[in-house]
Amino acid sequence: MIFALLNAHEKHKIVIHEKLDIISLPKKSRALALSASSIDILKKINIDPKKNLEFIPINKIHTSQKNAYGRVIIDQGESDPVGFVIRYDHLIKNLLDKINANKNISIHLESEVISVNVKESFFRDVNDKKYNYNFLVFSDGIGNLLDNQFEFSVDNEIANYSALVCEVDTQLKHKNIAYERFTPDGPIALLPINNNSLSKLVWTGNNHFIEDLLKLNNNEFIELFNENFGERLGQVLEIGEKIVYPLRQRYMLKPYTENILVLGNAAHTMHPVAGQGLNLTIRDIAYLTILLQKNKYVIDRYTLKEYFDNRVTEMKSFMKLTHFLVKGFSNDYVGINKIRSLSLFLLDNQKIIKDSFINKFNYGSN
Repeated sequence: MIFALLNAHEKHKIVIHEKLDIISLPKKSRALALSASSIDILKKINIDPKKNLEFIPINKIHTSQKNAYGRVIIDQGESDPVGFVIRYDHLIKNLLDKINANKNISIHLESEVISVNVKESFFRDVNDKKYNYNFLVFSDGIGNLLDNQFEFSVDNEIANYSALVCEVDTQLKHKNIAYERFTPDGPIALLPINNNSLSKLVWTGNNHFIEDLLKLNNNEFIELFNENFGERLGQVLEIGEKIVYPLRQRYMLKPYTENILVLGNAAHTMHPVAGQGLNLTIRDIAYLTILLQKNKYVIDRYTLKEYFDNRVTEMKSFMKLTHFLVKGFSNDYVGINKIRSLSLFLLDNQKIIKDSFINKFNYGSN
């Protein structure tokens, strides 16, 4: 939808096909953390977080590790927020409103693509209706449609990981601070999802650990959470429904053919520890838009190769960073805590390094 809103024009209309219906589409229970670069791009399609109360500002990011000194506080002083959080369903509704108001975009809901003829540039839906295309973009749900076209590089060391997600209401207000807490069993993230005391908890770890978490009753869960997170927000007063998602980390080695491009989760999937999956995709879309406009929307494999050659470096660098955060901080080897404590201390107190780190996460700079 973001790609469509940035690129739809009278000369090149865009049709979106979505498998889900209008009720199911916004139902995913997720909180999306948006970086400064994503906010800048959303403003180009007239979605401004500062004018929309559904976007919750992140004023600070507090990073620490269990049973060790050293922490990192990331903020921008009294200037702009570090980022924003929005619920998945709220962002979808915002985008749908923009789509429905744009005469150059149409959206077909409950329209599952079941076959693609790459040579003749057409696809068929579940009702066997045929659609011709000039340029086909897959953003999700690619399944087995193009398995014979695309290959993946898979990070097998991040396999067998899951994320438990739920809402938690705490005794103390979060003051629009997002938390990242590294523990031997896996990272814990808390994202503010209102301006009071409600946060979205994302607790990741290997499948066995997450399965055990899910079996705990609420009192047992709160006790274990407090043991790992500490009491920065006081006691947990209420816990919402717990949902578990399988995690994986992989990317397509070549996500394009003559006039097909794979974007988003279909092209690259990352562990959520760095919160960069969607932000990386939005930057992908922004660069692709600039390239298409420069080439006057002449689309061929050379254009798409130029796009991928530009974007692959940033994508791989975030894959490496994510792997390091997951594997380097989720263990309890003798002496490793002291090294990590020193690393966090240096990052928090060396302005040049810290500014570079912030710029990396905000704008994906290499």
